[in-house]
Amino acid sequence: MALFPLLLFLWFFPVVSFSSRVAIVTVVFFIVVGSILFSWRAVALRWSLIGFYVLTTFFVLFPSHPGSGRFELRTLYSDVLASYSGCPYVWGGEGRLGMDCSGLVRRGLQDALIEYGFRTWNPYWIRKGISIWWHDTTAQGLGSGYGGRTREVMTCRTLNDVDYTSLMPGDLAVTTSGIHVMAYLGNKIWIGADPGEMRVTRFVIPEENNSYFSVPMKIMRWKILEDNG
Repeated sequence: MALFPLLLFLWFFPVVSFSSRVAIVTVVFFIVVGSILFSWRAVALRWSLIGFYVLTTFFVLFPSHPGSGRFELRTLYSDVLASYSGCPYVWGGEGRLGMDCSGLVRRGLQDALIEYGFRTWNPYWIRKGISIWWHDTTAQGLGSGYGGRTREVMTCRTLNDVDYTSLMPGDLAVTTSGIHVMAYLGNKIWIGADPGEMRVTRFVIPEENNSYFSVPMKIMRWKILEDNG
């Protein structure tokens, strides 16, 4: 039973690393095995648990294709990102108790993909969400393709004068220096975990006070959110 508080601590602790991800997977494995062993003498409960775990695993791993629905997924991603407004800034954070800039845009996509997968009963999206959770990266990594997950759309002198007709909700803006990333919500609104504001903040164009809106940017797009992605 002590494993459940440990799992909750690992899941909600804002700073996430490769080690903590491995720890979460390990704890979940021992909880699954332990629950079966604990209920071994209760035959009905034992087989119910085994059946639940097998069916869940089968569902997540079942071969499937993405299908359509990118517009709905982009909208969901924007909504999830907006729901993190006001969360405190924590370097290395990926949760509501603390976010950094890359953690925000990745956690938002992870949540949107998994939720969309359950909404549509399509495990393809759930697997993609789990993959985003497992593979950490930085703002610089997002601006360099993130292992083929993002692609460059354009560069701009500043976000105040970029061609907004060419942007889609969910697009990312990465400083050319690779130190910061923000996400586009649509309607000339950006969101980012801002180290100056020390929280997740939305910005409306034109933005004259935040320094990240006066520096060159690379506009990156999640390939999975593209209509042909």
